Amino acid sequence: MANDVATTKKYDKRTATHGNSWGAFAKITNDSAGETQFGTPKIFTGLRANSFETTQDSNPYYADNLEHIRLTGAKAVEGSIKAYQFPRQFAIDHMGYKETENGGLIDTGTFGNFVWQFVETITDQFGGETEQLTIYYNVKASAPTAETATDEDSAEPKEFEIPVTASPNPAVIDGDGKAVTVMTITKDEKNAALFDLAYQQVILPDTKIPSDPETPAEG
Repeated sequence: MANDVATTKKYDKRTATHGNSWGAFAKITNDSAGETQFGTPKIFTGLRANSFETTQDSNPYYADNLEHIRLTGAKAVEGSIKAYQFPRQFAIDHMGYKETENGGLIDTGTFGNFVWQFVETITDQFGGETEQLTIYYNVKASAPTAETATDEDSAEPKEFEIPVTASPNPAVIDGDGKAVTVMTITKDEKNAALFDLAYQQVILPDTKIPSDPETPAEG
């Protein structure tokens, strides 16, 4: 009996997700025909951390002295991007800054939405590692917050925190026609080429895995 119990206790591979190996942002625009276009991802140098939290209200309504129905509201995704620095183009395109002729940045610009892609590391119980790619398709930033301090015995770098919200992008839909907010992909042998492609373009739910040019096509 003990052996039977032991054979049924099959756990999934134990893993932990950690680190930000890179993050990138891509501009969202509309062409002359009104079609949504995604720019080439630009690496966000100095990335410290990502924080995205999804909340969703679920409210009960009562009748006949019991819960009659429970209605669930829309998802809300809020968080922040923490960094030691941020790209100048990111500040101009997405953080509400405008560039002056003398090289300054003033806070009279626009907060253009953007795509946010980042990669984390997944380590398993035996030390094996792979990567996880996360893409938020419609992100809006707010003005950054930061603190300054006098250098004392040891100097500490200034950290910027950029509040962000994420929402569904109507230009990115699933097989049922629903707008997508976020997608995650874990790297394996079949989809590894997508992770190289992520440096060049936004990865969408229907992005095809590039074929290996050294592998002859079937048929």
